[in-house]
Amino acid sequence: MERDAVVSQIVRVLSPYLGATMAAASARAHCEKLGIVGQSMSAEQAEALIGKLASGLAVFVGREKSAVVVGEIRRAVSTGGTA
Repeated sequence: MERDAVVSQIVRVLSPYLGATMAAASARAHCEKLGIVGQSMSAEQAEALIGKLASGLAVFVGREKSAVVVGEIRRAVSTGGTA
């Protein structure tokens, strides 16, 4: 998977909830913390990134809504945003 494409899809889904700047900063910071560097990432790394974002997202929107948003992220990442 292309890292920038995955991050772009994550930011697209998170932006309505966190704002574009916060969504982008969170996704990129978690990539760094998880050691996701370079131009590609594995499916396992993408899932780890989504998991990290999910825990923080719950603080902003609650657990139930967070679960829905994480589902949206997973679909967007797996389809390249065409879902």
